Amino acid sequence: MAERAEADLVESRVNGFLTEQDARSIADLHPGLCEVVVSWIREAASVGSWTRVEKFANLAAALRVAGLSEVLQEILDSNVAGLNKEDLVDILGEIRDPSAVASLFRVAEGSVSEDAPAYWLCQKVISSLGEIGTPEASDLIRQMTGESWPDAVRWHAAVELEIEDELGFDEDQMLG
Repeated sequence: MAERAEADLVESRVNGFLTEQDARSIADLHPGLCEVVVSWIREAASVGSWTRVEKFANLAAALRVAGLSEVLQEILDSNVAGLNKEDLVDILGEIRDPSAVASLFRVAEGSVSEDAPAYWLCQKVISSLGEIGTPEASDLIRQMTGESWPDAVRWHAAVELEIEDELGFDEDQMLG
């Protein structure tokens, strides 16, 4: 019960974008926070409290908490309804964990048929893969320039890799 009260108090302090300084201030008020926040994310996910998941994930990202990438990948891989995947995809890019590459690509593959016409989630995946920047991430972005992907996704992938001219992409045609 005390841990739940602590989690509620921490959640009430997380509003909007957090700088590292904001997150450190919260952590200073709650010793041991870095050791329990990932379990709070897991618990919130298990009951579908997505706002709470996002708040704690943003806090954990700013604090660079160990285990955050793994729990976010588990949540994304579960493909649950009601989850704002874009925020979690952004966080995985922000923390730049190479182990998230395959999970991010699966998000794009799973969402492409539902993400039209702007393909915002696919764009977020491309951006996060670009932030991670490993050869594996670049290879997956390159796959997204292939004919099997919608033109808008192909264009954004090519731009991320800075190869749109090399691949002969015409911006008006790709985004038209």
